[in-house]
Amino acid sequence: MTGSSFEKFNYALRPAKNMERKMFCEALARLSRIAGLATYRYIGFGAIGFHDFCLFHQRLGIREMVRIEGNLKARNRIARNKPYSCIQMKWGMSHEVLPILKWSKRAIVWLDYEQPLDEKKLSDIALVASSLRSGSALIVTLPADPGPVDANLDMRTKRLADLRSQIGKKHMPSDVEGSQLAKWGLATVLRRIVANLIETTLSDRSAALDAANKFHFDQLFHFHYADGKQMMSFGGLILNGRDGTKLAPKHFEDLTFYRPNSDAYLIETPLLTWREIKRLDEKLPRSAPDVARPSWIPEDERKKYGRVYRYFPSFSEVEN
Repeated sequence: MTGSSFEKFNYALRPAKNMERKMFCEALARLSRIAGLATYRYIGFGAIGFHDFCLFHQRLGIREMVRIEGNLKARNRIARNKPYSCIQMKWGMSHEVLPILKWSKRAIVWLDYEQPLDEKKLSDIALVASSLRSGSALIVTLPADPGPVDANLDMRTKRLADLRSQIGKKHMPSDVEGSQLAKWGLATVLRRIVANLIETTLSDRSAALDAANKFHFDQLFHFHYADGKQMMSFGGLILNGRDGTKLAPKHFEDLTFYRPNSDAYLIETPLLTWREIKRLDEKLPRSAPDVARPSWIPEDERKKYGRVYRYFPSFSEVEN
């Protein structure tokens, strides 16, 4: 966790990020099929507002929470914004803190990175995947913006070289080409790199185990969204054979955002006024996600809202 973006962005006012948290929460509530959610631990980074910690405590009832924070310059300010006594602060970078944590409890771990994927982050992901108890969840969020185009450079060559330099040759899929890294292509490749690492780690971890105890990864999330910059989130469950019978892919198929493969769910923020939202709500949920009325609201915006209305944030101005 590099920890300074809260000084540039108000995370409470990022609508796609807000919706993403709620989607995570709805899916992860189903971990109760394996064990009571109060027995879980949440490990994350979080901005100065501790938004994910608040949501997971309020909606999932998780009482043991660990916040990893590397922004030591803002230590006093961040600590004074801690909303609950059950949040334990661990000061340092993720690659320093994760190796010293205990992993005896089931956990939800959200590695919500602000900086591009590199070898240290890949080591974080491998360590968590090799340590989490069965019945746990692992989510990884990464910047996925291919960057501005420089007309003086061959952008395909540059993007490929930059990615290879960041993650190292060992983690770079041999068939990736620079032409695949434009627009949302970088996000797709990042998801593949992280998925390959998790699968390889779990395979190595399971090598000496019998079938009932072998670990596998059930993907739940593959999100693309942009609140000013493109982001990719990838995550799912780490399960052994026994827990896999309690919580299987079929238990998530009713969720419109459920993504068990390389297909991404694009979280789009509709551009609507408060009055337009109220008019659309009157038609929902019966007409979701098509939302065919009222016709004077642009169709694209109606459909965007119909897909996310249950997670759409309600912002209001309050004067004290």
